[in-house]
Amino acid sequence: MVTKPVTDREHIRQPVTSQKNVIECQIHFAAVLLATLGLELLFLYALTRGVISLSGAALLHVLLLVLLFFWQQKLFRYPAGVMHRTVYLFLVSTAVFGLAGVLGTLLTIGLHAGYQRTTPRFEQWCVGLLPKEERERNEVNELVDFIEAHRYLEGAAVPDSFRDILDSGSLQQKRDAIILMTKHFCPEFSVPLRSALLDADNSIRVMAALSITRIENRSLEKAVQVDRSAANDPDNVDVLLQQARLYDDYAFTGLLEQDREEVNREKAKQIYRDIIKLQPENYPATLGLGRLLIRTKRVDEAAELLQKTLRFRNSEPQLMLWYAECLYRLKRYQELRELLREYGTDFVNGPGKQQPRIADVVLAWQGENAPLS
Repeated sequence: MVTKPVTDREHIRQPVTSQKNVIECQIHFAAVLLATLGLELLFLYALTRGVISLSGAALLHVLLLVLLFFWQQKLFRYPAGVMHRTVYLFLVSTAVFGLAGVLGTLLTIGLHAGYQRTTPRFEQWCVGLLPKEERERNEVNELVDFIEAHRYLEGAAVPDSFRDILDSGSLQQKRDAIILMTKHFCPEFSVPLRSALLDADNSIRVMAALSITRIENRSLEKAVQVDRSAANDPDNVDVLLQQARLYDDYAFTGLLEQDREEVNREKAKQIYRDIIKLQPENYPATLGLGRLLIRTKRVDEAAELLQKTLRFRNSEPQLMLWYAECLYRLKRYQELRELLREYGTDFVNGPGKQQPRIADVVLAWQGENAPLS
């Protein structure tokens, strides 16, 4: 659910600062600063020449301060959004150090101007951390190429995963890893991305936070679009299935807080149920709902649902495996063994070749030594 952003009323009431007003303010302040410098030099010159006494110079300095504070309170107006800490620095340093305070203020302004020219603003720096997304290359190939390229860098540890790169890689390696995980995000990347939030380097922490925000924004944008499509055509099963899968996937990104995960899971469940009402034999919706029920520990309900579907979709390996998971959690070992003996061979000889670990488990339960209770 997309909530309306909360606005700051005080911020809204502030007028927008024009560039012209800012420049006028700067010219005004520069004129007063230079005039004060001239007067302080004049007082010092008169004092060294014996024209005025020390007490007279101190009195003139106090009068100058009174005029400056009157100028700051009554005559000088800051445009909205313009920082005026430099003015306070000027007043305080002049009051305490006199001519040296004015010169110090000028030095501070010069150093600050040089820093601003050579250093990008925070917003520009943030934008530069994460480049615009491009999806021209195959995602898997790009991820594999990245890992392989970093294996042979001199002095670099062999990065078996992105987590290894974020733990012991160089600064550039970490940045590259975060960029790729953001472009091709999948739930497996949530752990290394969250670990990057605790990195010792502040740029990596900011970059990881921006990445998580970008991923969430992508999901929200997709949710808004698919919700609008579902509202316009509530009986379109394909649109509803897309909507359910979106909330289902979003709930298991690993980046959300527990309450937000629960909200997205419940919404996905309800949409899956709506699809099943429209099409009772819709296999993707049944599988999605069954999987969600198992993950939310409603195993009895999941087993009943998957068992009914298995009767007319007995060749679907994923359905068979999730139903087997239900039987195992319910400790119905005899039924589990019979199920895998009936359907497990097709899985082992087919999709199981790409999933050898699961195939080994299926073969073990098909054997004579599988537990019965």
